[in-house]
Amino acid sequence: MSPADRHGRHHKRQVDLAISGAYSRLAGDPHARSAFAELLTCARMRAPSIFQAPVIDGRHLGVDALFHLARFVRSHVRSLPDWEGSVASWRTVIRDLASHLVARHQVPAFLTSAWYADDDLAAETQRGWYVAHGAGARFRSLDLPVNLTSLMEHHLLLSPEHLTIEAALRRAELLGLGAAATLVDAVLATRLAWDLSNGGFWRTFWMFLIGHDRAIAISKIGPVIEFLHSVRHMRIPVETANGVVWTDPPHPDFSLKGRTPQSLLKLLARWQRGSGAAHGGLSWRPSPLRPLVIEVPRYDPTLPPVRWQMTELTNGAQLRAEGARLHHCVGRYAYRCWRGDSRIWSLRVWRNNVVRPVVTVEVDVKKFAIIQARGYRDFPASRTSRSIIERWAWRERLRMAI
Repeated sequence: MSPADRHGRHHKRQVDLAISGAYSRLAGDPHARSAFAELLTCARMRAPSIFQAPVIDGRHLGVDALFHLARFVRSHVRSLPDWEGSVASWRTVIRDLASHLVARHQVPAFLTSAWYADDDLAAETQRGWYVAHGAGARFRSLDLPVNLTSLMEHHLLLSPEHLTIEAALRRAELLGLGAAATLVDAVLATRLAWDLSNGGFWRTFWMFLIGHDRAIAISKIGPVIEFLHSVRHMRIPVETANGVVWTDPPHPDFSLKGRTPQSLLKLLARWQRGSGAAHGGLSWRPSPLRPLVIEVPRYDPTLPPVRWQMTELTNGAQLRAEGARLHHCVGRYAYRCWRGDSRIWSLRVWRNNVVRPVVTVEVDVKKFAIIQARGYRDFPASRTSRSIIERWAWRERLRMAI
C-alpha cells in the first residue's frame, strides 16, 4: 500500500471516529442529534470537501463544525435543504453553510473559525458572537474581552480570514489606536495574539508604545511583552518539600506611569540576566513530537556536511542554558512546559563536531502550532533556519503561526 493510500485510510478512520463521538455527545439532545444527521447527509452529497478538513489534537475540524451547527439548531434562520452546497475548500464550505443557517446579515469570514474552535467556554462564547452579529447586533455591543471603538470595529470587520478571532480583535485594537503595521505584526507574533486577558493594562502599554514611536526596536517588542507578563500577571511554580506551590506574580501592580522606553529596556535586560532561576528544578515528559536531524552538503565536497537538529528541551535547567546561550528569556518558560501548555524545541547546528543552538521554537500544545521562533537576542529566525523549522512543522503536522 502506498503512503498516500495509508494516509487516506487513516484520515477516513479519524473522520468515522469523530462522527461517532459527535453522535455520542448529542445523545441527550434528540433535536440536535437529528440535525447533525441531516448535516452529515447534506455534506456528503453537496460539500464532501468538508471531510478533508484536518485533524488537530484528535478533533476533525469539519465534523466539529457540523456538530456545533447542529447544537445551535434552534438558532437556524434558514432551512438546510435550501442550501445549494459548495465544491470549494473545507473552510469556505463551513463559512457558506454557517452563514446560510444562522446569519440573517453578513458575518466577517474570520469569525467562521468559531464553529470548529476548541470545545471550551471561550469558543462557545465566540459562537454566540457569531449568532448575535448574524442577527444584526453590532460587534461593539457584544460582551468582548477588548473594548472596541467604532474605528476598531471597522478594522475588525475587515480582518483577514486567516486570523484567529483573538488575533483579529488584537489587530483591530492596535490599528484603531493608530499603531503601525510593523508594531501590529510584532504583537501578533507574541502570546497576546491569543491571550486577551488583562486588557486594561495592555491598552496602556499600546498607548505607551505608540506615544514613544520607534523608541523600542521591533525586535524587542516580544521580549518586553514577556517581561511585563511575567512580572505582572504570571503566577510562578516553586518546588518545596510539600510539592509544587504556586506563588503570586512578582509585581502585580507594575505600572508604566513615569517610565521611559530606556528605563523599561534596562529592566528587561536585568530580568533576562536572571531569567529562569526560579524554574530550574522543574521537569516534564517529552511531547509526542519527533526530533529531526538532517544533513546539508557543503559547497566543498571534501568537507563534512552541516548537520541540523531539532531537539526538545524537557527541564528548566535546559531552558535556562538555552536562554543564556542565545541571550533571550526562554528560561522563564519552564512553568508553561511543566503545566503542559507549551513545548520548547531547540534548532541546533553541528559544524566540525561543534554544536550550538541557533533558534528556540515554542509550540503551543493546544493550538498545535509554532507560535515563536527566536534566535540570538530575540532576532527572528534566518531564512535557512526557518525553512528547516517549516520542514519539521510539516512533518509533525504543526501549523506555522509566525
